[in-house]
Amino acid sequence: MELLKVILAGILGTLLMTAFSYLIPRLRAKQFREPQLLNMILRRSTSDSMNPSNNSLIGWVVHFSIGIILMTLFYMFHLIFTFKISFFSIFIYGIFAGSLSILSWYLMFSLSNNPAEITMKEFYFQLLIAHILFATGAVIFMI
Repeated sequence: MELLKVILAGILGTLLMTAFSYLIPRLRAKQFREPQLLNMILRRSTSDSMNPSNNSLIGWVVHFSIGIILMTLFYMFHLIFTFKISFFSIFIYGIFAGSLSILSWYLMFSLSNNPAEITMKEFYFQLLIAHILFATGAVIFMI
């Protein structure tokens, strides 16, 4: 039962952050859609046999899998360090997850031969806010 809560929390949190990431480009005319960016990085860094389009399911599966993994990590931290799951603890985890995400995207863009042409500072700031929203959405299942 706890595993189901963690998975649902990861899915709901990822849905909320993704909605935010799809709203921002409409308001700012920027590309911050993580599933599309994941597909772009895959397309530009792999052989022709794996050539996902921007809207390929691969980016979505990777994106939601990472959300579930992040919530699993949060739950494991909760079990190991025996802290209370609260709005505060999950907010702090949102900042941690956002920072980890920024580092991961930075590495992916740095290692890519042909990185996406986006405004990095704005993208990273949006990622931090998106992961706080991720944590906020996930808290519904975790409390």
